[in-house]
Amino acid sequence: MPKITFNKPNILSIVTTVGDKTISIEDEAKEMGLDEFTVNRLKKTIGLGTRRVVSKGVCTSDLCVQSSESIFKQGIISKQEIESVLLVTQTGDYKAPSTAIVIQDRLGLPVTTLAYDINLGCSGFVIGLLNAFSLIESGLKNCLLLVGDISSGFSGKNDRTFTPLMGDAGSAILIDNTSKSTSYFVTGSDGSGFDSLIIPSGGCREPFSSKSLEQKPDKDGVYRSGVDMYMNGAEVFNFTIKRVPSLIDDILLFSGLAKSNIDYFVLHQANQYILKNISKRLGLDESVLPNKTQTEYGNQNSASIPGTINAYLTQSFSTSRLTSVFAGFGIGLSWGACIVRTDNIFCPLVRGYSHHEQG
Repeated sequence: MPKITFNKPNILSIVTTVGDKTISIEDEAKEMGLDEFTVNRLKKTIGLGTRRVVSKGVCTSDLCVQSSESIFKQGIISKQEIESVLLVTQTGDYKAPSTAIVIQDRLGLPVTTLAYDINLGCSGFVIGLLNAFSLIESGLKNCLLLVGDISSGFSGKNDRTFTPLMGDAGSAILIDNTSKSTSYFVTGSDGSGFDSLIIPSGGCREPFSSKSLEQKPDKDGVYRSGVDMYMNGAEVFNFTIKRVPSLIDDILLFSGLAKSNIDYFVLHQANQYILKNISKRLGLDESVLPNKTQTEYGNQNSASIPGTINAYLTQSFSTSRLTSVFAGFGIGLSWGACIVRTDNIFCPLVRGYSHHEQG
């Protein structure tokens, strides 16, 4: 398992933009064939509540651009100083080219800017940080890391097992080379579980065709098309419970820190049931391991860690020096955790997407 340290990278700001529409589980219940008893059970067990999704035509890049502009408006850095832009997403604007390159032009960043996409989901924020930190440790002065997904775009309209979980968000994280502390990363991958979370059609293995749009019963009996996400919930849960507690133990052991040295454990917000199980196994409560993001905003995929910070921890991150564990896990199957220190960063409350801010 790769174990990596960095000494130069320093997080200066974290900003998150969520979808402009709010949908409640009650709003979707009838369409998905969920009775009142089932709705109440889902609300109690896995924390379903509301989710924030985008209006038709809004893309991940739009959310990330709004988050980025919020940073530039603060005067923390000028656009002409940016040296690299990375975008972690599974819902880019196009199959090709990389959306990060499109964003470089939309933001008015220099043509000398390094820009590329990373195709990852729930572990994406940690792996994105790893890539950004690597660039800075190698000599770049800064990196604008963007993470996000329009998760509502790859979930079937009537898929009661997956769609009610998902929310849309895009975050911008500004990182420079002024750190005075060490950060630690541990990552892993297990491709034997690749089909536990999968969109089967649209790639080279199964090219898109008219058949890709046909709704038919899947392995779990739910009708979905080949371009909708399939999730084996039991396998994903087992993977999470198996990997994540030991992942947290590994990153603490690697860093030489104890749980008591950590101010916050911010984990990917899969659902409340999974997070409460992890909390119990680690002996942590929600004051240090928040678990409400999926209930209010939905599962924000690669943006769920920064989304949680901007939704619930903005006061602490804006006014304090903190040592935090970030951990992501999911599609691939893949996982990663890091320990980073932040100091009074620009970390505003999460905001909804506004068409007026796109110029």
